[in-house]
Amino acid sequence: MNKFKSHLISYKYALRGIYEAFRYENNMLFHLAAAIAVIVVNTLLKISKTEWLITLLLIGLAWMAEIFNTALEKLADRVTKEQDPLIRQAKDLAAGAVLIIGFVAVICALIIYLPYLMK
Repeated sequence: MNKFKSHLISYKYALRGIYEAFRYENNMLFHLAAAIAVIVVNTLLKISKTEWLITLLLIGLAWMAEIFNTALEKLADRVTKEQDPLIRQAKDLAAGAVLIIGFVAVICALIIYLPYLMK
């Protein structure tokens, strides 16, 4: 198999991962609903191109963090279902990363939206 074909096949696996994240993970549905709400608010407020880019980047970062968190949790659960302090710490760290991007997104939303809403 040539390199180009194997590269294209890797997209199939990546798309399957994204599909499975949205199909089986409740948190991804929350992130999807939040993203839709952001897009609607962006459209209604007619925000600038730069603000659009910032909000879209934050959506992507939140989705990415949640997918990494889910992947780590599934891998850790495969290693052992028993209570393990290192696995608990790894899961907590990954969940913390999702929480951080969520807080940053909320702060950015306030910075972007409040001036439009104060008009």
